[in-house]
Amino acid sequence: MIKRLIPFGLLLFSCGGITQEELNFKLSQINNRIAQLEERQNKVEGQLFKTEERVDALSQNLASLRLEVEKLKTSEKGKYRESIYRENIAVEKKEEPKSSDLVVKETNPQTATKDYEKEYQEAMDLYNLKRLNQAKEKLIDFIKNNPKTPLTDNAYFWLGVIYRDLGDLKRAEAVWRTLEERCKKEDMVDCNKLPSAYLQLAKMYENTGNMNKAKEYYELILKEFPLSEEAELAKRKLGSQ
Repeated sequence: MIKRLIPFGLLLFSCGGITQEELNFKLSQINNRIAQLEERQNKVEGQLFKTEERVDALSQNLASLRLEVEKLKTSEKGKYRESIYRENIAVEKKEEPKSSDLVVKETNPQTATKDYEKEYQEAMDLYNLKRLNQAKEKLIDFIKNNPKTPLTDNAYFWLGVIYRDLGDLKRAEAVWRTLEERCKKEDMVDCNKLPSAYLQLAKMYENTGNMNKAKEYYELILKEFPLSEEAELAKRKLGSQ
């Protein structure tokens, strides 16, 4: 900016209407003004940086709160299912065995491990500590050992999130699409995280420029989960396109 002003000053001087001393004084005023503007700019940039830090902190706090809510939901769901299971066991014990019941049945190879809730919580604790690679391995083991539990869909969802956070979008997409396929085949105990997976897929496609796929998944949310929180976001996205 100073370089642009100096020729202007020389032009004034060459016109003969201003002395060298006056020109130096005006240039000094201009330089002072420039210094003030630069100082103000630095202050604005500093405030902007602090604002960005606050936004990041708020985002992290929001993510933590969502995880806490999910933990509470999971805990209550687990308690309810456990109580139902115990009631069924108690009823079975009271009933007299039938001849058909005496036939030995094969054990289901896809039964959940006894402490699947604990395994899931350990993985989420690692995620909250930002130990993404360890959390990833825990969730992969969880899905292998517990392919059909009320938390398996959650494990798929968060595994995809971790891959996304690690920058591996192809694996993130593959995990979320696997959850979608298993839910459509009714191969899951619970699919409460499917709308969240749809939303993540839509955002991923949108961010990578695949607007047709993004629109497809936003519309899927509205079609299959019209009353969900994700549906509200999908409506806003489709309305802005």
